[in-house]
Amino acid sequence: MSVLAERFRRRVVYTPSLSEMLGTLTRSVTVAIDRTRTDDGGHGLPLVSRLRIATFFALVCGVAFLPVEGGAAAGPALPKLLAIYAWHAVLTSAVLIASFTARGERHADRLAVLLVVGHAINLLVYVHVWPAYPGLAAGILACMLMGNSMLFGWSTGRVLALAVGISGAFLVLGLRMAHEDVRPDFAVASIVLLVGAATAVGCTRLLSLLRESLAAREHDLTELSARLMSVQEEERRRLARDLHDEFGQALTAVNAHLWLIERHGDDVDALGRHAGEARRLVARTLGAMRELSQLLRPPVLDTLGLLPSLDALLKEFGERHQIAVSLTADGVPERLPAEIETALYRIAQEALTNVARHARAARVRIALTAMGAALRLEIEDDGVGLPPANGKPVSGTGLVGMRERVRAIGGQLSLTGDQGLRLEVRVPLPAAR
Repeated sequence: MSVLAERFRRRVVYTPSLSEMLGTLTRSVTVAIDRTRTDDGGHGLPLVSRLRIATFFALVCGVAFLPVEGGAAAGPALPKLLAIYAWHAVLTSAVLIASFTARGERHADRLAVLLVVGHAINLLVYVHVWPAYPGLAAGILACMLMGNSMLFGWSTGRVLALAVGISGAFLVLGLRMAHEDVRPDFAVASIVLLVGAATAVGCTRLLSLLRESLAAREHDLTELSARLMSVQEEERRRLARDLHDEFGQALTAVNAHLWLIERHGDDVDALGRHAGEARRLVARTLGAMRELSQLLRPPVLDTLGLLPSLDALLKEFGERHQIAVSLTADGVPERLPAEIETALYRIAQEALTNVARHARAARVRIALTAMGAALRLEIEDDGVGLPPANGKPVSGTGLVGMRERVRAIGGQLSLTGDQGLRLEVRVPLPAAR
């Protein structure tokens, strides 16, 4: 009984502090927002949740400003000011309540526009009723345009229409009131609003361009991921086929010859013939194994470095495809960091693959040049060049893969050429990082 009495006494006597109450309120709002999930099941903030954040912030601002302005207002302006704040509270509460309904969630974009336009009209009425602080109203309007355009992700056209409408109404209101009482504050407030409106439109346009660029890159990376998985499966099938057909058959034949050698232990001629055939099969198997190892990762890249690896790659490419090749190097260190050597080798390998498949070239040139704090790789052919892209950047899973490799080592990649193709890669050397 004494333990229960002590717990009861602590709960009755304990009074939470202001910071604890604010923390509890913040956690409650966060939980209410996080209950809404995105369409793909993630914990992002969909439009309806951002709308609830805006309404909550608007209610907090109303509660914060009302005591300050209510104490400063006097006479006939006080009832009008209270009516403006009442409309602010009614509008914000109505939008907040509507956002929790099924219809409100479907039309969250319209509710967001209603919230912003309603508060803008309310602020214009506020300036007309109580023109003591036009700069404050203009600042709030500018912040509202900039903040809501970013929060709701509106298009440039919508933000431009809202900016023109709100700024025009504010200027008209200022001109009408200037005839009654010339106030330079309205001129300063108008400049503040115009600058804020222009900033909102510019930021919205910039954000739209960044979103388009991000969407394009995500699309390229999706295609690259699908292509890489396809290539991986194809390599696994090839490895399985080579291991089964080439190595399996060769080892089976070697085993048969060893069995024959064991049976013909007294026949010297038969022993020599079977031993020679077994040796040729072992040599052919070792050659196939080296070719397969070279395909997966050339050992010379780890032992001797980038230049010998490129030289071997070019010679093998030229012999296989009957294309004239050349490799030049100027001031390149003997060894580079492993990630740079691997990236440049794979880029050259992919470029040569593209030449063999698409370029119809007779000559390929690769040049490596050290340029101060950077290294430049040039791959040039005399083939058909780039296909027409209609003003868009040249794309493709191979090029996307090369760009991602270059980006991973902090470099830049460029493609040029109508008659023939020139690929240039610039990467910073370790001392410049």
